[in-house]
Amino acid sequence: MHLDAMRYFLMVSEERSISKGAARAHISQSALSQTIQKLEEDLGYPLMVRSNRGISLTGAGEIVRKYAETITRGYDRMLEELTLSSETQHFVSISGTYSLAAYSLPCMLYKIKKVFPKYQYSLDAKDAEDIIRDVREGLTDLGFVDVVNEDAENLVYSLLGKERVVLIVKADAPVADAIAVKDLFDVEMIMCTMNRKTCDHLGQVLNTVDRRLENLNVIFYADSLSAVKSSVLNGYGMAFVPYESIKHELYEKLIKLVTVADINLDYDIYMVSKKPKGMSLPARMSRDYLLEVGVKSFC
Repeated sequence: MHLDAMRYFLMVSEERSISKGAARAHISQSALSQTIQKLEEDLGYPLMVRSNRGISLTGAGEIVRKYAETITRGYDRMLEELTLSSETQHFVSISGTYSLAAYSLPCMLYKIKKVFPKYQYSLDAKDAEDIIRDVREGLTDLGFVDVVNEDAENLVYSLLGKERVVLIVKADAPVADAIAVKDLFDVEMIMCTMNRKTCDHLGQVLNTVDRRLENLNVIFYADSLSAVKSSVLNGYGMAFVPYESIKHELYEKLIKLVTVADINLDYDIYMVSKKPKGMSLPARMSRDYLLEVGVKSFC
């Protein structure tokens, strides 16, 4: 079975459209349709349902999508390691949740590269569940997450520290420096959908005062911290964000912090890896160094 067929299948399943999948793959629609049809014939199952509204996956298609992602990632990882081995380098793959990968981990990579200059590092941003799965399957050496999956056998979770979460607003906004939990319902909020841990914690706090997350006056939801910060800087509302992501804006006095009484949304950061004996030497040495320095490696 050709690997390209799986890649094309994934593109179509993500785009939910043959035409968009073909444009993304840079091939004709007819060629892409024939490739998907051949894949279905080889596997012996229909994978997609085609309609005027686009493409939807069958039950078999969902199974193939799950394994095709693993197969293609594993193949790409193999090629990366082959390339690096020919250059006499050592490769360590790192994945982090979207907020950590955007602001905390790049600085960590810079520091660890200074300690191990011969090692080659890569960084990917993913959901915590995907990171844990990739570590378990050997596609990622070190993962940085905010949850612990107790069902993940043969994995080691190491507590590195906490991610500080703060409430921010534009510096000249007419908002007091300290407010009560009930005051959150009187202000306009911007919520970051990629920072689920913060939303979960906030929902739990609001439950203690018989209110719900849905009761907040949320102007809109954004899927990136950059979009959230840009909105706050434009005066569109307030937002809960990781402190590491706004240190520059705070230093420049573009935003200010607002304290909410009796509320703490900080959450734990864990490094997840296989057990040391199952790791490569570069990955194990990198892991040991990060365990030694902890969150001091973050910026």
